[in-house]
Amino acid sequence: MADLKPVEIEKAQNHFEIYDFEGQGKIDCKDLGDLLRSLDTRPTIATILKNGGTKKKGEKMMTFDEFLPIYSQVRKEKEQGTYADFMEGLKVYDKSENGTMLAAELAHVLLSLAFIKAVLAGPFPPEAE
Repeated sequence: MADLKPVEIEKAQNHFEIYDFEGQGKIDCKDLGDLLRSLDTRPTIATILKNGGTKKKGEKMMTFDEFLPIYSQVRKEKEQGTYADFMEGLKVYDKSENGTMLAAELAHVLLSLAFIKAVLAGPFPPEAE
């Protein structure tokens, strides 16, 4: 956790509180993946399950102190999906189910992603400390 800056810890705390639906200082471990993704990480399902995530609601709860080392570890990991994962995502655009997609759709998707990347890149007003 020493690699997390105070601003990052505060951001994690804010996101954690959003997923604390009961207001008891705990999240359901089924929501671990959603919480991690809301903090700009891209864990695979295997990574989530390895770090304590569950598939069913109500199986296990987690406190912020238990979550913080998991968040720190997941930020360091580089596993972001495989070729098969990306191919599965592109199947959405394969309307005729023959392994192809329209060039216009591909261009639209790539331009949309470039636009989103540009918006998320900033500039942002400086954060107040």
